[in-house]
Amino acid sequence: MKYRILGKTGLNVSVVGIGTWQYGGEWGKDFEQKEVDAILYKAKELGINFIDTAECYGDHLSESLIGQAIQKEREEWIVATKFGHQFHGNFERSSHWSAEAVVKQLDASLKALQTDYIDLYQFHSGSDEAFDNDDLWTELDKQVKAGKVRQPWHFDWQQRKHSSDKQGGRCERRSDSGCLQPP
Repeated sequence: MKYRILGKTGLNVSVVGIGTWQYGGEWGKDFEQKEVDAILYKAKELGINFIDTAECYGDHLSESLIGQAIQKEREEWIVATKFGHQFHGNFERSSHWSAEAVVKQLDASLKALQTDYIDLYQFHSGSDEAFDNDDLWTELDKQVKAGKVRQPWHFDWQQRKHSSDKQGGRCERRSDSGCLQPP
C-alpha cells in the first residue's frame, strides 16, 4: 500500500480508503457487525488505514458498526466523519449547522465510534451561509483544543455548483484548512 500525507494535516493515510455510506443501510443491504469486521480486517491486512463515514449514514449506524470493529485498534486507523445533517430515513436528511447542533453531532459521533477523538471532521455539503458561520468555526476550535477533533477543516465540495473563482475565495477565507476536496 502507498501512503501520503493528507494536505496540511500531517496524517499519513493510505491512498485507498474505505467509504462507508453503504453501512448505513440506504443501499438495499443491512450490514451485520461480522460483515463490517471482515471488511475492515481485510482492509487492514491490505494496508488501508483510512475510513470515511458520516453521522447521517443511517443515523450513526455506519459509525457504530465501525466503532465496534476498530475499538481495540483505534490508534491504527484514521477516521474521518462528517457533520451538518440529521438522518430521518433513507435518503431523507435535514441540515443542522449551528455551533450547538454540530457539537451535539460530534458528541454523538464520538459515542457511536467508541472513541475519544475524530481524526478528520468534515463539513458535509453545506451552503455558503452555513460555511461562513464564524460561531461554528470558533466552537470547532474549542473542540480541537479539548482533544475531540484532530483536524476539523476538511471541506466537502460534494454537490457544489460554484465557479472555481468562488471556491478559491472561500478556501482562502479558511486558510487554516488541513485539506480540501476539490470539485
